[in-house]
Amino acid sequence: MLVISDSSPLIALAQCGRLDLLDMLFDQVTIPTKVFEETQVITGKVANSIAAWSQGKIMTVNGNNLARAKALALDPGETEALALYWDTNADLLLIDELDGRQAALAVGIKITGTVGILIIAKQRGLVPAIRPLLDILRTLNFYISDNLYHRALSAAKE
Repeated sequence: MLVISDSSPLIALAQCGRLDLLDMLFDQVTIPTKVFEETQVITGKVANSIAAWSQGKIMTVNGNNLARAKALALDPGETEALALYWDTNADLLLIDELDGRQAALAVGIKITGTVGILIIAKQRGLVPAIRPLLDILRTLNFYISDNLYHRALSAAKE
């Protein structure tokens, strides 16, 4: 399964120390250049872990799909992520921001976000529990509504 990621899931998983889940869950994860650049604005351990993880996973985006994605008026990272999804005929887009999720769904792109990744990881036995990871994210101001939090715990049978 080929997966394209926006910056938010990468940052969130790096903050939890679980970027490794992406490689365990998916055959190939690729990120566009702008997404990588967005992850490097954050300094320190998170940026360093993303930089190490992303070796060989960064692709340049160009062509007609970039113009198509720009028409959706999203931020540069989301725009390149959608364009790369189309360029590569990817199977899934990892994206958290509401505007980007809505735009992707509106054009028929299959998506999941950080919480979805954690649920899948729990279902496949890659993490013993998602509650501690969700709690870490919430303390770091990663927005997870109470409703989503409880739905995720229910889906993970916690």
